[in-house]
This record gives sequence, structure tokens and C-alpha cells, in this order.
Amino acid sequence: MIRLPSYLWCLIGCMILMSCEKSVYRGFDKTDNGTYMQFHDVNKQGMMPKIGDHVFVNLSQSIGDSLIFTTEEIGEESFEIEITEPTFVGDMMAGLLNMHVDDSATVVYLVDSMCIKTLGMDAVPDYLVSGMPIYVDIRLKGIKTAEELAAERRQELLLMKQDDDDRLAMYYSDVNNKITENGLIIMSVKGKGRGPKSGEILKISFNMITLEGDTLLDLFLTEPFAVRFGDMELGAGFAEAMRYVPEGGEGHFVIPSALAFDSTGFGNIIPPYTSFILNVKNTEILTVEEYEAAERKLMEAKEAENQKRLEEEPEKIARFVKEHNVDVAPSETGVYFLEIRKGTGDFVEEGDLVSIHYNLYNLEDKLIESSFKYEPLQFVYGAGDMVPGIEEALTKMRVGGRCTIIVPSAMGFGDVAIDEELPANSTVIFDIELIDVQKVR
Repeated sequence: MIRLPSYLWCLIGCMILMSCEKSVYRGFDKTDNGTYMQFHDVNKQGMMPKIGDHVFVNLSQSIGDSLIFTTEEIGEESFEIEITEPTFVGDMMAGLLNMHVDDSATVVYLVDSMCIKTLGMDAVPDYLVSGMPIYVDIRLKGIKTAEELAAERRQELLLMKQDDDDRLAMYYSDVNNKITENGLIIMSVKGKGRGPKSGEILKISFNMITLEGDTLLDLFLTEPFAVRFGDMELGAGFAEAMRYVPEGGEGHFVIPSALAFDSTGFGNIIPPYTSFILNVKNTEILTVEEYEAAERKLMEAKEAENQKRLEEEPEKIARFVKEHNVDVAPSETGVYFLEIRKGTGDFVEEGDLVSIHYNLYNLEDKLIESSFKYEPLQFVYGAGDMVPGIEEALTKMRVGGRCTIIVPSAMGFGDVAIDEELPANSTVIFDIELIDVQKVR
């Protein structure tokens, strides 16, 4: 028997450790920033991205053997992504930072890291398997640097400001308009009621229309909106305009972008440098005490209505069942399952990616919503993201099947009001067609 010297055993041990370090994922190498990658095409002369750049990529993402996303599905030649700091060592962003333009590679990391470090979950959810690898195939097609993006944005903002100034000039030059010291344009004000005092609550209806005629926001068709006089949430121009509108009166103003949201805009609703026409009706002026008392009274009335609806629900369901000749018994949870067509495909299991079409009705048989003209609704079965009554029904179905279910509020939307047709504690009716089941495990 040949014995190896002790130093050779040490050397072999070190080689094994180094080999394990490099091959946690078979066929993947660990890069300097801790990313496990497998390169397919390498263009070392190509540009590499930095934090703040935008990259254009083709990519696909798989969990285990199941493809969950690809840019081909959304019909895009390339997908634009902003390069940000990695959320964990070895994520997709870290992988992109290792690539050159025209490189293609696969990045691999554990589903645990994505769920806990990127999505902020406490643990991997039950419908996924801890330790399962996620593979991201990437082809880096192009880069737009942060400097190029900033220059483009500056030029875009200059053009937007110039365009806004040109449109405003017409209103400033109109002799029929009154211009305040701050630059607010008053086109007309009507009404003889009292004006607001600092801190009072105004119940107003209003709309905001761009100078090109596009509606930004319209609250004339809803209940009056409560604003505190003097608040600047909707901009200094809006706050100043309310000073001129008496109780029971109305006003029409042009709010220059400098008195509104200027170069920043307001989310996805109002672009930068957007001046707008404000048409407003001041329905009522209340003290804070009067407003809070009215709100309490309104809340108590709604709670009473909701409780009454909940108490009357069993009787309404029984009447509906009788009128529609439903001849099946409800489940223990109160859901009625009426099979329309048997399916022949897969059953649904926890963790599956499920695709369904549905019609949603209220107890008056009014169609509230439908997916049949659009893409099927997708969700992970068992993740708690779907109406409980629908998930219960899917346990009795196979792909290709169709059913109608009567869902009591406790298994539907509960005490959440969807709209006027589906207030809180409403029974709902669903037509469901099980389109597809993808096994993610």
C-alpha cells in the first residue's frame, strides 16, 4: 500500500476546497464580485456598464427547469434596464456589471436570495423550494451611459419648458384675464359666499386640463374632495386659487407650472413643465371640528350599511339559489360549485403558476368585470394573492374545465368595497375557465 506524504494530503485538500469554491453551481465560475456566471460569447473590446447606466438586453429567467420570463414573450427586441447597486452578492445586476456589449452569459443564484434580500420576505414561500437555483440568460446588446441619459434629460426638459412658456404667453397677454402678483392667471370667479380661513376644510370638485386640452384629473364625477385651505400638496398655485373661490362658488384659473410641479412633475400623472387649467367648484367650507364630526357620522352610516348587508347575505344567497335553480349543496365554506365543462388536463397543486379567464357578476346578475377579451389572469396558487373562493374552486378542476361559483363575501372580497356595484360584504358570482397550469417546482 502506497502512502502519500502528509504535505501532499494538504495540497490535495486545498485543491478540493478551491474546486468546491469554483463549482458550487456545476459549470459556472465565480467572478471577482461574487457572481456565479457561465459565459457563452465574450467581447472583451466591448464597453462595460456602470451603476446609473441603462443597458439593453435580451434575457430569460428560469427557476429550476421552468421558464418564468423571457423578453420574447413581451415582443421586445431588447429590454431596457437601469443598472443599480446589487441587492445581494451575485444577483443579476452584479452579473451585468461583469459583461461587455455583445457578451452573452448565464447568471445563477438561489431563490432564497431573491425572496429574502430582493423582495424582503421573511423566508422562501411554501410554493417555492428553498435552495432552488434561478438562472438568468442575458445578452448585452447596448449601453446608454448615465452621462448620456442626463444630457438627454436636460435637453428634453429645456424643450418642455420652452413649449410651456409659449403656451402660457397667450394667457398672460389676454386682457380679460387677471394676473396675481405670484403669476396665477384668474380667468373668472363666480359666487357671493364667504371665503375660506386658514386651516379650514374645503369640499371641492375640480378638474385639471393641460393647455393642449388633455384631462390630467377629473373629480367632478365623484364625491367632493376635502382639502385643507393653505396646504401646498397640489402646488402653490392651487392653494392660491382657492383663496378666490367663495363657498358655493366656482373659479377658472390657469396654474403656471412654476406654481405647480415645475421641472419635477407629479408621478405619472403630470409631466414636468405642465401648466394647466383649473376648473373648481367650492361646495362647502367647514371648520376642522365640523369636518371631523361629519366624517364620523358618515363612517358610522357606512359601517351600519355593511353590517346590515352581512346579516342579510344568507337570505339573499338562498333567494338567488332558488331563482336560478341551483341544485348543488354549498361547501363547508359556503361556496357553490357548478361544473359547466370537465377539463382533461392537469390538476392544480400548491405553488403552480395558474392561468384563468373569468367573468365577475354581482347578485343582480350584472357583469362587473371580464378577462375574456384580454390576456388570462395569472397567479401562483396558494400564495394568498387570489380570492379564496376561486382557489377553492380550482381544487375541483382540471385544465380545460369551466365552472360557475357562488361566493359568499367571507370567501370573496370580504369587507373590501370594490365599487358601487360591489360594496363591502357582497356575494359575488364567478364564471371561471382554467386555461393553463405550469409546474414551477
